[in-house]
Amino acid sequence: MGTVKQAAEIYGLSPHYIRRLCKTGKVRYVNAGRGWLVNLDSLARYFEQGDPAPAEQSRTAHGIRQIG
Repeated sequence: MGTVKQAAEIYGLSPHYIRRLCKTGKVRYVNAGRGWLVNLDSLARYFEQGDPAPAEQSRTAHGIRQIG
């Protein structure tokens, strides 16, 4: 997991593009307080495989991830 900014720096992309991939369900992420943590493995898979089906979004409530 990494922040949107870290993911953007790793892949040489804009943070806006990373957030758009997350919002459209193409990359998994978790809300962490006021920021997002991007699943870097999911992001790597997206770029390796092209444009796969949308990933299931992790649901959170006030920064606490829902399990199950």
